[in-house]
Amino acid sequence: MSHRPPVNASPLTSILWQAQQELLPPRQFYRLCQQVRQQSGQTRLYFHVPDSAFIDLNNGIGVREIRRFLDHLAGYVGGTVQEGDRTTFYLKRVRLRLQHKTQTKLLIKNAGDSCLPPLFAQAMKIEVEIAGAGMIGRVARLRINGKDFAFKAFFDPDFVWQHGPWAEIPIGIRLKYCQVTKDVPEFLFSGLDWAVWEWIYPYTHPQSRKQGITYQQFAQTEGLTKLNPLNRNNYNPHNIRLDPGGIQKAYWGRRFQDFFRSLLFYARKVRREGWKSLTPYLKPDKLRYLGVRLVSMLISGGSPRAVSSIMTLADRIDEEHKCKTP
Repeated sequence: MSHRPPVNASPLTSILWQAQQELLPPRQFYRLCQQVRQQSGQTRLYFHVPDSAFIDLNNGIGVREIRRFLDHLAGYVGGTVQEGDRTTFYLKRVRLRLQHKTQTKLLIKNAGDSCLPPLFAQAMKIEVEIAGAGMIGRVARLRINGKDFAFKAFFDPDFVWQHGPWAEIPIGIRLKYCQVTKDVPEFLFSGLDWAVWEWIYPYTHPQSRKQGITYQQFAQTEGLTKLNPLNRNNYNPHNIRLDPGGIQKAYWGRRFQDFFRSLLFYARKVRREGWKSLTPYLKPDKLRYLGVRLVSMLISGGSPRAVSSIMTLADRIDEEHKCKTP
């Protein structure tokens, strides 16, 4: 473990240090961030420095510029409806002389907006593909110079619970610091309503990941919850978890508390946005998942063996239904 941060360290450094030393509960992380924002007057906070793959000095894209772009991208990803949608963004920092003053501007062009001007012929290119959506966020794959990253934009950044920025950012910081990377993606960096993670390919196998430990090893020593095996969309074929959200300290009755908090979340969402807001969650596969999860909690308390049996039974019922359907 590292030593305490210097007395004169910035408040953000202090938060990062705390998040490295222990898994901060969402409400505590939220409260610490709000205190820094109020004291400093900053509206944006960022954790960790972007990977070198995100820096393109030839086009003037440094840390500040890429963070500004990802703030912009969070709005685009959060507002995109169709899974599989693709677009390409071109970034370039230029010097403009306006009213006898020289200013530096970050120019962002979407390939779908209009024909690109010659200025963007050599601009930094970031390809974006919408990969999937969850309860409070949407994931996109970013491709930069042939390398992929997972970008998660949060729909409801003020929702303080076990899923969302206030939970997933400290989870990522803690797991990264403790080198828990064998069977979960590595957290890279984030703002307060988006986060960038390592992209896990379908062929990625834990045995090919030389560094780090498994989440199961870490959870046993830290008293953390087991990863939820019910939502199979959250795993690649080699059982590497794609989305580590929802990790927390294990305690009695936690699953039932999570279930009722989910109900409160949906009730608040309907009151704010109307019943149509639930349409994405009423698809057959999601309803099946919610039903199996509820049954597993009622029967077994969510033990892995019982969950596996219930999932096998559900799969068998699905296969029989498909065979009978003309």
